[in-house]
Amino acid sequence: ARDQRKQERGGFSGHIFLENVGGPPGAETEFDDPRVFLSPEQNRQLIELINQEFSRSEAAWIASAFFSPGVTNLFISAFERFLACRGVLKILLSTMGNITPPQYLLHLREQVPGAQVKVFHPPEIPFDQSPPDFHSKVYLFRRRDGSGSMIIGSSNLTQAAFSRNVEWNYFTPGEINLPFSRISAFDILRDEFDRCFTKEAVPVSSDFIAGYQRRWERSFLPSVVEDKKSKDFPGISEPEETAYGPRVKPNPAQEEALRNLAEMRSQGVRKAAIIAATGIGKTYLAAFDFSAFKGASLLYIAHRENILASALETFRSALGDKFFGSILGGGRKGNLGQNAIFAMIQTLSRRTVLESFSPDFFDYIVLDEFHHAEAASYQKVIEYFKPRFFLGLTATPERMDGRDVLALCDYQIGYEVRLLEAVDRGWLCRFQYFAVYDETDYSRIAWRGTGYDEAELETALSTDRRTDVVARNLKKFLPSHGKIKALAFCSSINHAAYTARHLSDDFGIEAIALSGMSDEEERQRAIRRLESESDPLQVICSVDIFNEGLDIPNVTHVLFLRPTQSFTVFLQQLGRGLRNSPGKEFLVAIDFVGNFRKANVAPLALAGYTSVEHFFEKACKMGISKIKGILPRGCFFSPDVEVERIWDEEIRRIISERLSPQERLSALYQDIRQCLGRSPSLTDLYGSGIEIDPMAFIRAFGNWIRAKKYCDGSLPPFEESLLETQGEAFLQHLERDLNPVRSYKMVVLTVLLGLPGGAWEVEEIAKGFLSYFLTHKDRMADYPELARSHAPEEFPLHKVVSKLKQMPLNFLSNTDKDFFILDKKRGLFSIKETVLPFWEKSVFKELVSDRVQFALLRYFRRNKGNDRDNPAGGEEDSGSRRVP
Repeated sequence: ARDQRKQERGGFSGHIFLENVGGPPGAETEFDDPRVFLSPEQNRQLIELINQEFSRSEAAWIASAFFSPGVTNLFISAFERFLACRGVLKILLSTMGNITPPQYLLHLREQVPGAQVKVFHPPEIPFDQSPPDFHSKVYLFRRRDGSGSMIIGSSNLTQAAFSRNVEWNYFTPGEINLPFSRISAFDILRDEFDRCFTKEAVPVSSDFIAGYQRRWERSFLPSVVEDKKSKDFPGISEPEETAYGPRVKPNPAQEEALRNLAEMRSQGVRKAAIIAATGIGKTYLAAFDFSAFKGASLLYIAHRENILASALETFRSALGDKFFGSILGGGRKGNLGQNAIFAMIQTLSRRTVLESFSPDFFDYIVLDEFHHAEAASYQKVIEYFKPRFFLGLTATPERMDGRDVLALCDYQIGYEVRLLEAVDRGWLCRFQYFAVYDETDYSRIAWRGTGYDEAELETALSTDRRTDVVARNLKKFLPSHGKIKALAFCSSINHAAYTARHLSDDFGIEAIALSGMSDEEERQRAIRRLESESDPLQVICSVDIFNEGLDIPNVTHVLFLRPTQSFTVFLQQLGRGLRNSPGKEFLVAIDFVGNFRKANVAPLALAGYTSVEHFFEKACKMGISKIKGILPRGCFFSPDVEVERIWDEEIRRIISERLSPQERLSALYQDIRQCLGRSPSLTDLYGSGIEIDPMAFIRAFGNWIRAKKYCDGSLPPFEESLLETQGEAFLQHLERDLNPVRSYKMVVLTVLLGLPGGAWEVEEIAKGFLSYFLTHKDRMADYPELARSHAPEEFPLHKVVSKLKQMPLNFLSNTDKDFFILDKKRGLFSIKETVLPFWEKSVFKELVSDRVQFALLRYFRRNKGNDRDNPAGGEEDSGSRRVP
C-alpha cells in the first residue's frame, strides 16, 4: 500500500527528488509516532504533517488565536482535496487584541467556502466590543480509521508561525486516544471545541465584520506600522539626522562587502565587481564605499537617466548631503565644477565631453550594469580614465550585461551574494512556490534545437482553457496584504497581449501587456498603476522586460507562463518579485509546469544547483541518497501531484546512464549561450557563476573548439579551418597541458600576445613580466622574490631574465611536444615555424588570449588564500622537472 501511494504521488524511492529541492518529504515520509517540532527549522515538516493528516482524515478542527492570509496558501490544496472528499472542517478564530484585520477573516471565508469558519465571541457581547481573550492553538484530526491525532503547541494559523517565528509544537497520534476517566483526551478536546464553536462563537457575517471593523479601527495606531517597517528592514536604521534627513547605515550584506573591498584595496587591487541580487542595495554600498575616500571625486556611469536620478538620490541619502552631485546627460549639462558627476554613457562617450576631463580627474568610478550593445562605449570610457578605484555593479554574472561588467573589472569580485543566499539571510523576501500542472501537450510543439518553435508555442499557450487555469490559481494564492500585484512572464508579445486581454475581459482581473518595445513612459505609468492600491490593475504581462531592469519592489506575484528552459532566466524572473517592501511578508511564485523539455530547471534551481551537470556531479560524488538541496529559510514549495510525476521522470533520466556527459554539458552550454546571446568563450564560462569547472568541457570533448562544435553543431569559419592543424594542437596544448603550479607560463604568454612578431628578446619579455606583477599587486605574492623586495619598482631586471630562462621559458620550449624555442645563448625566445602562420593572425591571438586569460583566472581563484611565499616550491623549483 505504501508503494502504491508513492506511485500515485509520483515520488521517488530513497528520497531522490523532493529532498533535493527542499520540498515536502511527505511523498516518502509518514508521521506515525509522537514528535516534537521546534520551528522555524522544522516548519516545512510541520506543514507537510498537517497536509498529511488532512489526506488521511474525515474531520478536522482547528483553533487559532490569530490568522493571516499567507498561511492559507500553504494549506489551500489540502483543504480543497479534503473538502472534495466530503471532509468536515471547522476553524475557530479570535479577535484577541484586535490584531487580526477584519479583511483577513473575510479572506478565509471566501477562499475556503466549504469550511465552517467562526470567531470566538459570546453572542451577548456587542460586536464592536472586545470579547474575552481566546488564545488556544490546536489542530485535531479524526482519521478515517476512527482514531484521532493532534498537534498542540504555540503555532497560530498565521504565515509568521509557519515561516519565521520560534514555535514549539507536539504531535501525537497515539496516547491522545487512550481513555482517561472513561474518555480520551482527543474526545475531551473535541467536545470543548464543539461547545465553544456552538455556544461561544459567531459566523463571519457582514454584521460581525462591520462591528469588528469599528473596534479594530479604534485600536489601530500608526506606531504599529512604523514598528513593522523597522522589523522588515532590520539592517537599516535611522538614528542620525543630517542636512539631507535621516542617514542610512549599511545593512549586514553591505558591511561584509565594505570589509572585502577595503581588504582588496590594501592588497593593491584597483578594480572590483559587486555581484548581488536586486534588492541588496548595491548603489548604497557604492556610496558607503566612496565615503571612505575623503575629499575624493566621483564618476557614476549608467545607460539610463532614471537609473542616474535614483543613484544620485541614494548617494545624497547615504552621504547626508542634499547638494551632492549632478547629472550629465538626458538634456542636463551637469555641474562640471562639482566633484561628483552622474553621467549617461551616451553623453560621456562623446569625444568632446570625454576629453573635457583629464584622465585622472576622478578618484572613484562606479559602473552600473549596462546593455551589452553599449559595451564598446563603456570600454572606451574605462580605458580613458585612470581612477584610484573602479567599482562595477551587477545583479548576475550569467547574462551578458553582468559578463561585460566583470570583464571591465578584470574578473575581480569584491563581493558576491546570490539570490537564494540573500533570501536565506533575510535580505530579500521569502517566497511561496507553487508548481501547477499545465495540460498543454508540448510534445506536439516542434523543438528547434535549443528551444520550442516560437510561433507554435505562442499558439499552444494562447488558449482560453490555459488562461482559465492561470486566473483560477492567481485568485487561489493570495498576497500577505493588499491587492494582487503580479508580473506574468510570457512567451511572446502576442501571448502577453492575449493573456492580458482575457484576464481582463473574462475573469475580471485587470491586466496589461508590456514588452521590450514599450517606451519608458508607458512602463513607468504601468508600474505606478500596479503599485497603487486604489488602481484596479493587478497584472503586467511582460516579455523580456526583466533584461531591462524592471524594478517593482512591492510585487506580490510572479507567474511563469512559458516553459522555463534556463536556470539563469528562471532565477532572474523569480528575483523580480523578491525585493522587500513595507508589509510584504512573502512573494507568491506560480509556475505552470507541463511535459516540456528541461522541466527540471525550476526545482533544481530552487535547490541551489546551477545546472543539470552540477546536480549530476553531486549525485555521483555524494551518492543519491545523501544529496539534499535546501530551500531558503521561511520559504515554501508545493508541486501538484502531476508535476511531481513529470519531475520524477526528468530526474530519473538525468541520473540514468542514458544521458552522456557530453549531453549534460551541452545542455549547460546552451543555457549559457541563451543568456549571452552568442557562443560562450572559456572566460565566459569562468565568469558565468556555474558550479562546474570549465575544464570539464576540455576533458569531455578533447578541447574547447571540439566542445563548441558539438554543442553548436558548427563553428565559425576560422575555427573550423583550425581543425586537424597545428593551430588546434597549440590551443589544445594551452588548455590541457599547461596546468601551472605557479602563474609564470601564462604571464609570459600574456606578455607575448602584446608584443609584435614571432621571435622576442628575453629581456623584452622580462620587462613585460615584471610590469605584469607590478600592475597586479594582488598577484605579486606568486613571485615571492619580488613580493619580498623593499622596493618592487626597482627590482633588478637581470634577476627577472635569469628566472625566465631557468623556469617558464625553459618549460615552454625545446621538446617535440612544445611550440616554442629558447636560445639561451642569444637570449631569444621564438615560436615554432609550424605555428607562426596562425600566431600572426589577430583572430588566432584572440583565441589564445581567451585561453590564457581563463587559465590565469582559474589559477588565482583556485590558489586564493594559499601561502604562495615559498620560492622552493612550484613548477619552477627544478630545472630537471617538467610539469604537465
